[in-house]
Amino acid sequence: MDHLFNDPNFPRHAAVSRVVDPYLTAGMREYVLLHVLRYHREQPELDFQQHAHIWDDRARSLKQADERRIGILGLGELGQACGNALAALGFEVAGWSRSAKSLDGITCLDGPDGLDVLLARTDILVCLLPLTPQTEGILNVDLFAKLPEGACLINAARGGHMVEADLIAALDTGQLAHATLDVFRTEPLPNGHPPWDHPKITVTPHNASITDPRSVARQIVGAIGAVEQGEPLPNAVDLELGY
Repeated sequence: MDHLFNDPNFPRHAAVSRVVDPYLTAGMREYVLLHVLRYHREQPELDFQQHAHIWDDRARSLKQADERRIGILGLGELGQACGNALAALGFEVAGWSRSAKSLDGITCLDGPDGLDVLLARTDILVCLLPLTPQTEGILNVDLFAKLPEGACLINAARGGHMVEADLIAALDTGQLAHATLDVFRTEPLPNGHPPWDHPKITVTPHNASITDPRSVARQIVGAIGAVEQGEPLPNAVDLELGY
């Protein structure tokens, strides 16, 4: 909804209903699982070996799933679905949200202190936060410094969460080992932009999950019907929180 709230002419008295699409949720779950597993199985290093024509079949010290700590920023519909799927595979999953939550199989943290705890125990960080004034630029040098050295990052939320210069610096120093980015401040990503050719960045074209028009149409019709019947608007957005 951030594009609506960035419009100075948006009527603040208007009620807004957000889409909760099971297909969108499933797509994001698949995307996050794909890239977490890539990092868990050290696939970027194996890709490098292929390109360098290196055959190294020595036993690798791969961690077991229960030794790999996943951190999720945002425990809304998408964050919970991804966290549950990762926990089902045996990963140690923790999540951080604005307000306190309790979810089976996921260590739930909140508030500034909770964020620091999450970061300190995270090998692979997944950002699924809404973009609000409070989360703008949250993926920055200070946050990266609180992660263990060599952590990986997946941002499938919004480009506005990322301070791109800080990310490049963290990758170049080795503080971060790799990053998967599906979203950017400028889209399409301009030619010559550093993420295109950085050896430690995987770029996807904002297609982590695509809304299914058929599913959305059914939700819109249902929301209109609810309002016409005098019922509460489903999935209403809190205009003060921005989501």
